[in-house]
Amino acid sequence: MKNYKLHVPEGFSDTVGMKSLAKKEIEKRCYELYRLYGYTPIETPEVEYIDVFSFDGIQKPDLYNLINRQGEVLALRNDMTSSIARYVASNPKVENAVLKYSYVADVFRYPRLYQGKNHQFKQVGIELIGKSNEYCDVEAIYLAYKSLKACNVNNFTIHLGSQKFLDTLFTDFGINDDLKQKLFESIEAKDYVTLKQILNDTLDVDKSKFIIDLMLRGGHLRFIESLMSNLKGKESYNVLDYLKKIFIMLKDLDITNVIFDFSIYSYAKYYTGIIFQVYVDKVKKAVLSGGRSDSLYKSFGKDLEDIGFGLEIDSLAEYVLENDLIDLKKVKYLSYSDANSFVTATINNETFREDGIIVSDGHFNSLEDATKYAKENDYDAVIEYSNNKIRLWEVK
Repeated sequence: MKNYKLHVPEGFSDTVGMKSLAKKEIEKRCYELYRLYGYTPIETPEVEYIDVFSFDGIQKPDLYNLINRQGEVLALRNDMTSSIARYVASNPKVENAVLKYSYVADVFRYPRLYQGKNHQFKQVGIELIGKSNEYCDVEAIYLAYKSLKACNVNNFTIHLGSQKFLDTLFTDFGINDDLKQKLFESIEAKDYVTLKQILNDTLDVDKSKFIIDLMLRGGHLRFIESLMSNLKGKESYNVLDYLKKIFIMLKDLDITNVIFDFSIYSYAKYYTGIIFQVYVDKVKKAVLSGGRSDSLYKSFGKDLEDIGFGLEIDSLAEYVLENDLIDLKKVKYLSYSDANSFVTATINNETFREDGIIVSDGHFNSLEDATKYAKENDYDAVIEYSNNKIRLWEVK
């Protein structure tokens, strides 16, 4: 029988050193940003009843399920939106108000196929609850933009799509609900071969081509206006007009790195309006995902609107480290003291720490051992306390 004491489960990993520091710094910067915009920090349990993560009676396939001693079925939290919705719906004091929450949380998702994917993610994000209008949508996207900027990330693009647009477009084209579901599944999987086959079997050539082109293309204002010119008089035209308004408002806020992309689709089935994702230069997957989910609260017995996003701290931490975007380095000294100088060293090292210098006592047997260790572990100097004397040895 294999001994697993020295192993971690697939999809999980340890985080040590600079990456851990980078994650903490991103968390701190974003949290402070959201606080300045009036968002209240919230923490929810990592384990909830499985019903919290069920939508329209369907449980998400990526849940980690647990059974407690009472035989109740629980699940590890796989998104914060549902956990916050559970809190809001169960708390009568928060009704009839615009609610703003921010969070830092670990979420857990079991992918259908492992393929080297992570199962645990650290996220920081926001939820804006109680209103549904263009101003709330713009605020959410604006804060997503500011989150990247707060971490000194400049080379990124905001992809803006709409669940509502695709839904109304399919209705305008005479596609029934069962077929819509198959189309959405193909779009989510980026399986355009199956998508094209379904469309060709169902629609005329022009409509089929229109949808396929929509999945493969994106663009700015001219792109959306071109789509609108082909959909005049249809419900989907009104949705595009709303997106155009959002785009123009963002441009007025000097956010010009937005492109329309209707191929984005989320694992979260509760999205009803805009969907947006942020892609950073040379990072394959989105580092931030969000959208409007006005129907989610109905499953909790409340009629509340919601928009929010979650930023994946792990992916962004790797990027900022690789590109030296956040200065995490501090001067670092190693302290060595002989048998008679430990108390003196402990007192004097506090003066260095007050100046922001890291001082670590390795409890070495000799100065030679301390110096060797300092060289191997990127210390800037060794502080020697010996015979009531202090000497600073620079490590070269």
